[in-house]
Amino acid sequence: MPGHELGEKPRRQWAPDARALSVVGDRWLMVIVRDLAAGPLRLDELRRWLPGVSAGALESRLAKLADEGLIVRRRFRSLPPRVDLELTDLGRSLLPVIGEIARWELRTHWSAPRAGEWIDVAACFRLAPLLVAAPSAAGCDVAAAAVALTIASGTAPEQSEQYVFVRENGRARVEHRPAPETATRIEGDQQQWVAALSPGAANGDLRIAGDTDAARAFLALFESG
Repeated sequence: MPGHELGEKPRRQWAPDARALSVVGDRWLMVIVRDLAAGPLRLDELRRWLPGVSAGALESRLAKLADEGLIVRRRFRSLPPRVDLELTDLGRSLLPVIGEIARWELRTHWSAPRAGEWIDVAACFRLAPLLVAAPSAAGCDVAAAAVALTIASGTAPEQSEQYVFVRENGRARVEHRPAPETATRIEGDQQQWVAALSPGAANGDLRIAGDTDAARAFLALFESG
């Protein structure tokens, strides 16, 4: 075979898809890219979002992303030391790819949680902007719509997780922060959110206040079909 000594087993295939998958074929690499979609993120927060990944495994993936030019790491002289992570333009170019992969799953195999799957409703929130269709030249949303997303903790309300999904001019982003009082609100505990985001689910158990159309538009992002 050209380029290989006799008897040597090739380790990589010369094809565009094979070469691309050698970079982004690891699921955790793509999850990290997804979680950096909203903008710069502190390494400590990324670690909290990925408790299933060991420190060593996370570091090796961050190093690969940096080597491939997909992220930049900025280190700050502070106590404690601080590291910020941010996607490069090349890294951001992967976001539509992640959205297409997620839409394929929603169309084909999406289901309620399977045995052994780690449930993180907030991960679905962070994915949501990537599921929004690209804006067309003819028609974009004129006014911004903010939807507050709360994963409620019944035993400790102060531990509830709060996100804001903002959609404007056909584009969307999600931020990890409390929403303004005027925002449309969707609230439920983890079990209620899992039920609502699973196929064929009824959303009646979630508490919705404000613009019900905006709330339904958010939930519709996770519908199959």
